[in-house]
Amino acid sequence: MDMKNWFLTFGILGMVMTTFAQDTVLSGKGTTKNGSVKSEMRAGEFYGRLVATKQTNTEIVRFKVDEIVYRMTRDVDLRSKLKAIEKHRFGSVLEALNVLASHGWELRSTMVVRGRQGDEQHFLMSYATEGISPVSPWLDRGSVTNSRRQ
Repeated sequence: MDMKNWFLTFGILGMVMTTFAQDTVLSGKGTTKNGSVKSEMRAGEFYGRLVATKQTNTEIVRFKVDEIVYRMTRDVDLRSKLKAIEKHRFGSVLEALNVLASHGWELRSTMVVRGRQGDEQHFLMSYATEGISPVSPWLDRGSVTNSRRQ
């Protein structure tokens, strides 16, 4: 009977310590001593938009990513490629799709939008990456003024 009590006591003590340790890990995850949130790198996708319009029988094709993508990645090479691609003026939609595909971008969806200048073709592109740092624009001090500029 004495040995059963010891095993029971150690078993209960072990369960209590395991529960306490798990609770501590879960409650402390993502925060530091001063209360700021840690940013963990995660795998995911970035999204960009390829827009094709016609002006005076000339096709204009541009690629654009949101500014927040530059904040979400620490990959300097990817940032410089994105800036160069955004500045480039493609000759056609097929050229743009082939060039973007050669850099790892994949076509996700398409749509046509009617505007004052005529129809615009929009292509949603995605880029898979291993290094996405989560951002919270609603916590930034300048987010109120940034959201009103649109």
